Amino acid sequence: MLAKVRVPREAAMRQLPFDIDADSVIEVGRYLDDHAKTTAVSMSEALRVIRRRVNSARVGDSRLEELILESAATRKLALLLDNHN
Repeated sequence: MLAKVRVPREAAMRQLPFDIDADSVIEVGRYLDDHAKTTAVSMSEALRVIRRRVNSARVGDSRLEELILESAATRKLALLLDNHN
């Protein structure tokens, strides 16, 4: 028997800011999904790797940091805020 599942409003997808493209969102998701759950995600390392994978200068570092932070929080991953730029 199938049960109806209600998706909380917070879990629904939201509109992306105009300067964030779908490729960046996908790469952040891939990076975080491949990351070990027992160690903190290094913000500087994540930025470096994702920048290398997505050759889009359209996304600013602050927006990319915000996306990494939000995505890591959704996955309940610890973050190491070691980006000093």
